Amino acid sequence: MSVAYRYKKNEEDASALSNEAFLKILTNIEKYNSNSPFESWIRRIAINTAIDDYRKNKKREEMFETEDNFEDLKEVTYNEVDDTIEAEELNNMILALPKATRVVFNLFAVDGYSHKEITEELGIGLETSKWHMKEARKRLKALLIKREELNGVKK
Repeated sequence: MSVAYRYKKNEEDASALSNEAFLKILTNIEKYNSNSPFESWIRRIAINTAIDDYRKNKKREEMFETEDNFEDLKEVTYNEVDDTIEAEELNNMILALPKATRVVFNLFAVDGYSHKEITEELGIGLETSKWHMKEARKRLKALLIKREELNGVKK
């Protein structure tokens, strides 16, 4: 379920994705190799299910949400970012990313895929994968700055 929450914006979609992954796990349990950790096997199936879902819905859904204007926001370095950000708040920031950017970010930054693996899994170009990571960083940085401004933090 934790993998599904990283790829879906609401609980219903995350539950549906998690159920689909669980069904795949149950129907393929005989293919499990006991030489590898069971949790890793399950996680791989959940991630692959999320990738399959993305591919299946890619043509039906709009790839980018309304563009936000991040031009007038100041630059910030990591040292200026509040280290006490809650995991739920960070997850909400990631969920605010456009779908394609969120998927690439999760695969690269959270699940440890390389850009080459992402291009193979999603059927996108290498530069497109790198662009989505750059865009995710830019948008997350802007959201962190906005968070600081809302909390009245002046660095």
